[in-house]
Amino acid sequence: MFKNILTFICASVSVIGAVHAADAVGFSSGSQFKATPIEGQVHVTCEGFNGGGAATFTCRDVVLDPASYDYFVGPRDSRAVRYELRNVREDGSVRTKEDDYNGSQGRSGSAINLWLSTIFQKPLLASGKNRISYAIYGSNGDSFSHGEFTINVARNSSRVCPTTHYNSADVNDCSSQYSVCQRYFQQFNNCR
Repeated sequence: MFKNILTFICASVSVIGAVHAADAVGFSSGSQFKATPIEGQVHVTCEGFNGGGAATFTCRDVVLDPASYDYFVGPRDSRAVRYELRNVREDGSVRTKEDDYNGSQGRSGSAINLWLSTIFQKPLLASGKNRISYAIYGSNGDSFSHGEFTINVARNSSRVCPTTHYNSADVNDCSSQYSVCQRYFQQFNNCR
């Protein structure tokens, strides 16, 4: 009898442990990220109906490895419809993100911008230690799950892409460093 009870308790603990492991909270890529400086040079020759020209651009960026966009993952619960993340960065600044949550999959409805900064969007993470508190809400607006996790962003050694040359039929490409550098880094997979 005692042996059966002990077996039942051990099996129950194993199942509970598996449930909690499945409910790990954070990002699908993990909790360790690296900020990697990348750079390279692009020569552009522009000749077309709107004129001609040439330019050389030195492209630089800092990318987040393993991903600049990632899914927030949390508990699986069909009642969950919304999440909110509040990051207190190592420098003291605060950034928040909130959006739809897919409770049956246990993750955000779409990938979250962790790193890219544009006119229209700001990144959640910054270099250093990121203390992120989260809350998951049901359709009635009540929070039924909340907590905190930490994401570390360490500086990585830089990578250099090979020098390349583009020909363009649009003279505007010879004055558009941003779009040329985007194309360049995409072509060379961020210098990997």
